[in-house]
Amino acid sequence: MEHVDQVLDLKAVEAQMLDTHKTLEGFIAKSNQEIAATGKASAETKAAVDKLSEQAIEIGDRLAELEQKQSARFESEPEAKTPGDMLTESDEFKTMMQYKRGGARVEFKTAIVNATPAMTTPLVAGHRLGGIVTEPNRALRIRDVMQVGRTTSNLIFFAKENVYTNAAAVVRSATSPIVAAENVTKPESAITFTSDQEAVVTIAHFIPVSKQALADSAFLASYINSRLMYGLKLTEDDQLLNGTGLTGYITGLNTGATAYAQADSPNAYSTNLDFIRDAARQCQASNYAPDVVILNPKDWSDIELQKETTGGYIVGDPQGSLSNSLWGMRVVITNTQGAGTFTVHSSQSAQIWDREDASVEISYEDSTNFQKNMATIRAEERLALTVYNVLGTVKGTFS
Repeated sequence: MEHVDQVLDLKAVEAQMLDTHKTLEGFIAKSNQEIAATGKASAETKAAVDKLSEQAIEIGDRLAELEQKQSARFESEPEAKTPGDMLTESDEFKTMMQYKRGGARVEFKTAIVNATPAMTTPLVAGHRLGGIVTEPNRALRIRDVMQVGRTTSNLIFFAKENVYTNAAAVVRSATSPIVAAENVTKPESAITFTSDQEAVVTIAHFIPVSKQALADSAFLASYINSRLMYGLKLTEDDQLLNGTGLTGYITGLNTGATAYAQADSPNAYSTNLDFIRDAARQCQASNYAPDVVILNPKDWSDIELQKETTGGYIVGDPQGSLSNSLWGMRVVITNTQGAGTFTVHSSQSAQIWDREDASVEISYEDSTNFQKNMATIRAEERLALTVYNVLGTVKGTFS
């Protein structure tokens, strides 16, 4: 009687397996239709596929358990034939091999269906790639073109020359042409100063992660550290160029820059090269030697594609490698700079001050971390930017 019950139970589970896989196939087909129509499957369809996949695993485990019990009862019976044995011993297969035509087929009561490869698929494992695929990191370049110093304070004070009156002149006596410089009052020059200050700002962010995830995935901690550090430096890059200067923010080069003023009459310049050279002239007129041009990739591309009337490229070389320089200045190409904007800068006119270098720390005692087996990973740095003279940086737009 027990054997009969096992057989009936096994058949019921087999039937349940068939029904579940049939339903699963329907949702997989629906998922494929949604992906073809909209590019992705709906959340409801994904949830249904995941749930049915889990049910299929549970039923499969139950089926294996029943089969093991039945196998243990009939250990003395002849060994069950494999599907290959059943196929080669069938009449259809023998006829096919004899006459070299037709086909052979053996039907089984239990259908084994493998769903679309996924993390929950029990029968076929998908090809698992190591690591995590991310978007490309932006090249961070603004720090590289500036002077860098260190500070031990949270506030940078510095004195700036306000007005310099230069009265130096040739000294001579109108009444004594032979000994012109004797017993003559010399001209007096004058210098006045003003003080300025820049606060050290903090850039930071954090990510909560479970203790188990860190323990179970060897590369996860280093991956999170890398992404946190990149995010920190990405914000730093933007602040150094575009910081608003409001309380708690860096005054970026573009915010504190002198506005570009065209030397000649309007419409005298027609190309991006003209505007950049004239902006360099504006810096030079204030006795600064500009050595950096900051451009968006779109504007640098426009410069490389400029052509002569004969069709030849002015700057670009399709078959060569163009050095990133214009008018003797290094060209910094970065998406941190907005398209249509150019910044001509002298590295003498501003300086970065590092108070605390960028670092990554982890804590298991933040908030309710201890209760929940969570960890908090934080990245942080402190720095300031002092702009000594706004005349050393000129910002403009291409028109």
